[in-house]
Amino acid sequence: WGPFDEQVRATVQALEQHVCEGWVLVGHSAGAEVALGVALAAPDRVRGLVLLGPVVGRGAPRLVRSVARLPGSDRVAPALLRAGFGFLAPLLKRAWDDPSSVSEEVVEGYRRPLHEPGVAEALWAMARADDDRAALRSQLHEIDQPCHVLVGRTDRWATPVPLRHARTVVLDRCGHLPHEEQPGRTAREILTFVDGL
Repeated sequence: WGPFDEQVRATVQALEQHVCEGWVLVGHSAGAEVALGVALAAPDRVRGLVLLGPVVGRGAPRLVRSVARLPGSDRVAPALLRAGFGFLAPLLKRAWDDPSSVSEEVVEGYRRPLHEPGVAEALWAMARADDDRAALRSQLHEIDQPCHVLVGRTDRWATPVPLRHARTVVLDRCGHLPHEEQPGRTAREILTFVDGL
């Protein structure tokens, strides 16, 4: 995580090292921006895109970016992220269609990675990045690969992604996390899309 262009560059480098050709990229939420950025950076290598609850062109909320740029926030914020600071469970409950599905086990599953070395710092660096992710929206017309978009009917955060070759499927009883809330349906949709490429 970090500035958008670094995320795209790191993803392309990792794929070039480990995957021969015909990349099918899956991106969730802000990860959809990275998948789209890779499709723009290496169009001949990308066969298709799957976007789950895509959030494109927004970046972190303005308040978060403002706080992230305060002197010293890079020393304090990662520790607060690791602690969960009381925000994680309410945030996840807003993301789910059925908030009662957000158990302590689910919350812990999202909190645990923040304790891995560098993860909280990288997440905060991404929030602090002042790059213009809105510029990506102006380039979407250049993406020519087939794209399968899965969006939960009650997703509060997903943004429309105007791509020429996109098919959007709206999932009932689903919020911002199709892979968590409707894992079987999400997997079937992805496999059917990939099989059809």
